[in-house]
Amino acid sequence: METEKKLIVIRRLASRVLVRVAGESRYRALRALWSRFWKYATGSAISAVFSQLVLLFVYSILRLESPRGAAITATLAGAVPSYFLNRNWAWGRKGRSSLRREVFPYLAMAIVGLIFSTWAVDFSHSHVTIFGHSRLAEDIVVQGSYLGSFVVLWFGKFAIMHRWLFQSPEPVTGSD
Repeated sequence: METEKKLIVIRRLASRVLVRVAGESRYRALRALWSRFWKYATGSAISAVFSQLVLLFVYSILRLESPRGAAITATLAGAVPSYFLNRNWAWGRKGRSSLRREVFPYLAMAIVGLIFSTWAVDFSHSHVTIFGHSRLAEDIVVQGSYLGSFVVLWFGKFAIMHRWLFQSPEPVTGSD
């Protein structure tokens, strides 16, 4: 309980210092960005777990597809919840999606993720013999390379979504 009180005091002091240093509007913008970032991180984690589970079942457990095919299936399965989690929850966008401003650019990012993750899985699968010839080693390498490919793209996708894709138009001021 004592630790919680100290953390609250520290948070309040830090926010006062930031307000004085950066100004009230800058502080609010930073807090909004931080909140959006964590919502994006949570949504990404949910989508990543979902995609990873699809890959696990399709490739490692049920053996329905090759590593390449399973990576494609997993990426396509995770793209839909990822879009809606990011658009509706992290960026707070409501209503119909704009095909030109939101859906097509998001599809382009999803295709880049699809190509990169498929390449990573394919490349790692073709070199898995470095770790031995066991099916377990193959599964671990394929699962790890799939997850790693999305971790590499994660920050870039946040920047694109924040800066261009789901950004609200700047409010019009009456100063002109």
